[in-house]
Amino acid sequence: MKYTIMLYIAICMMQIIILANITIAKGAYNGLAMWLCTTVFVFASTMFGLSWQRKSTKK
Repeated sequence: MKYTIMLYIAICMMQIIILANITIAKGAYNGLAMWLCTTVFVFASTMFGLSWQRKSTKK
């Protein structure tokens, strides 16, 4: 799977988490939503870093 697709999926997941927290839970789980979004962000940042590292070593 390409890194760009993985990054796009991570962004979509974060938006779905925030939307579900606001609409379904009425903001009751703000801490959990923030924790999940932070975890997804760290994962996506790691994937971006790995793709950047591989791109720079191919030169």
